[in-house]
Amino acid sequence: MPFKDFGYRLFNALYELIFKANVDRETLQFFTGTSYVAIGTLFGALLTFVFTALAARILGPTNFGNLALVTTVSTILAITMGIGGTAALKYGSGTPDDSARSRIVSTYTLQMILLTVGSIATYVLFSAQLSTVFGISREVYLFAIAYAAIGTFFFFTINSLRILFRIRTIALLNALQSVIVLAAFLIFVSTNTKSWQAAVFSLYIGNAAIAVIVVVHLRHYIKLQFDRQWAKKLMTYSQYALPGAIATSFMGIDRILINKFIATAAVGMYNAYYLPSVTVAITLWGIVNAAFFPYASKSKDKLSIFRNVNKAVPYLMAALVPSIIVIELIIFMLYGRSYLFSVELGLLFAFAAVACFLYLCHSNLMASEGTSGAKINTVSSIIALAVIIGLNVLLLPLFGISGAAFALTIGYLAATLYLMSRHRVLGGSKKNTEEANART
Repeated sequence: MPFKDFGYRLFNALYELIFKANVDRETLQFFTGTSYVAIGTLFGALLTFVFTALAARILGPTNFGNLALVTTVSTILAITMGIGGTAALKYGSGTPDDSARSRIVSTYTLQMILLTVGSIATYVLFSAQLSTVFGISREVYLFAIAYAAIGTFFFFTINSLRILFRIRTIALLNALQSVIVLAAFLIFVSTNTKSWQAAVFSLYIGNAAIAVIVVVHLRHYIKLQFDRQWAKKLMTYSQYALPGAIATSFMGIDRILINKFIATAAVGMYNAYYLPSVTVAITLWGIVNAAFFPYASKSKDKLSIFRNVNKAVPYLMAALVPSIIVIELIIFMLYGRSYLFSVELGLLFAFAAVACFLYLCHSNLMASEGTSGAKINTVSSIIALAVIIGLNVLLLPLFGISGAAFALTIGYLAATLYLMSRHRVLGGSKKNTEEANART
């Protein structure tokens, strides 16, 4: 039996077991698109974990902590650069008109360039004050600004491919990015440049190279044209989604709080657990979401997707928690003697990974609904952020990294429960809601 046919048969069997129904045409298309991304992303993830393990082993907890602070602060700084990105993905995926997609991509391109240039100028001008607020050195802060700009450019190009449903291309580029990052870091190491700066430069090179390749690939879609109607629509959606995006980006503030309450080395230890657990969950979700969000945006029965997601939760937990523990054990063996594995922390981060995956699933489904979903997503993100900050302030001085992991889990669960409580918005109309309530 060919491997492809075996994969379809296995997926069909699992689908019938979980959802008690046969696979329909749209679901099969979703699975096909996801499987292409999975191949590239899993290969890329393997190389990324090699890069991570090498970086942790070579740099040690303190310098590995600096690397984590660069990526964390860059996520916060990138908020103002990427305004409108989710809106472009939502409306671009939802329109069947190829010319409209081109106008959306082109309009968002110009917006992104202006916002990025303005943000960089502002961040550099106030670098002394902002680096003090984040509690990091000015060097780490400036590296974070550069990484935010390059990351914004990278995610813009990947989202443009998602708008155009170039799923196979995304799969290939996911793998290529990891190859470039690992190769660049190995070159630095071979020249005895073993520093957190070398690791950050490797990430710069990987993201920038892929972004340039995609821009060349999509040069016919990315034009210097500005559509005011689409610009207004993108900004209207973004004004509801922005507070939520800010809250989501600040969820990495736990590393900043650990740096303030404990030490940079503790940030490195936290990151050592976070990467083979929560990052794995985010990577898996990235595989699914490459096809999930465009699929959900086009779907007229989002409540059905919501019910199917909830049916899959027990199976997800049963598969993900032990898998995360195994991955953690393997990665910690690669980290070296500077990183001692704790079963308690391993379990806490495994549960945090599951909570993160559930939150991302419900959050993206809600975002696919439009402005009404964006408003609810904003509240959920604020809830998660408030819980994470509050519990970290309370628990970090008492329990250290264990308190941070517990806070992360509770924060994601609180936000997910709120999203689930507002699921009726996914009906799209009073009629759909009534029909859904009658079925449930």
